[in-house]
Formats: sequence, structure tokens, C-alpha cells
Amino acid sequence: MTDIDMGRLAAAYACTVQPQSSFDFVADLLTQRFSPRLMTFFAWSQGSDLCERVWSNNLEKYPVSIGKKMGPTAWGHTVLRKKQPWFGEDEAAMQRTFPDHERIKTVGCASCLSAPVVAGGDAIGAISILHVEGTYHTTDLDDLSALSGLLVAPLLMRASVRDHDLFAVN
Repeated sequence: MTDIDMGRLAAAYACTVQPQSSFDFVADLLTQRFSPRLMTFFAWSQGSDLCERVWSNNLEKYPVSIGKKMGPTAWGHTVLRKKQPWFGEDEAAMQRTFPDHERIKTVGCASCLSAPVVAGGDAIGAISILHVEGTYHTTDLDDLSALSGLLVAPLLMRASVRDHDLFAVN
């Protein structure tokens, strides 16, 4: 990242509209690097079967605050439990992995890169970027994994805000 990007990141983290401004900034960086057709960020709690979509570049077909039962899948085992990136290189991999693969296909996607967002040794979420088959390669996983760390602060801010709201005195 350049000095300009670091300044924009600091401004995004400092913004009062959290975690949205931080999610939007990270999404801009990922879009510059990967030009995804579909991109989603998930929050995840250890041991849960559900990932909650917290950001999407296609709110019509992939709205936020929707749970996706990915914990018990092979994807969940790799990305969430083993904290390793995952590459779905073609439509067959997408069919084996995602219960909503038909919906994914309707937005023109047949490949996916996913990376865990890890804080304190635990996966707290994940990024998935999708495009047509052949757009991405296994070598792209290194960049996605490195950039996934930028979502630690917004995901923790989101959790903190939710916990605070749960215990707020009315």
C-alpha cells in the first residue's frame, strides 16, 4: 500500500460511520487489485455453523445481515477452522462448495478466491471474491490473504458495537 492508501485507511478507521466506512475502503482496495464481479465479507463466531454477510458489492442478490451455513462445509473447514485460503477454480468446484452455486452462476461467476480474516489466532470472518472461470489463479491467494488483515479492525469494531448495543440501558 502507498502512503496515500495508508492515509485513506486511517481516515476510514477514524470515521464515525463504522464499520461501513472501513468495509468500503477495504472493498475499494480489493476492487483495484482483483476487479471482482461479486465480493462479500463475512463475520463468523467460533463454533457457529453460520457466517453472516456484512458487506456485499451486489446488495440486490447478496444482501447483508444474511446468514450462510458455511461452518460445516469443506469451505468452512478450510477457511474458518484451518484458517487457510481457498481457491474454487471452476464451476465444478463452486457446485461442490456453495449451496447457492446456482445464484452465484446468475451473476456470471464460476471461480472464487476466499481468505480468512484472523485476529488473535482465531478466524473472525472471511472474504470471498468471485469472477468468471480463469480470472484468478492460486498465486492470487497470497495477495488476498495479506489484504484480509485490513478487515480485522472493522470486524472487531462491528462486534464491539453489537455487544455494546446488547447491553445498553434503555
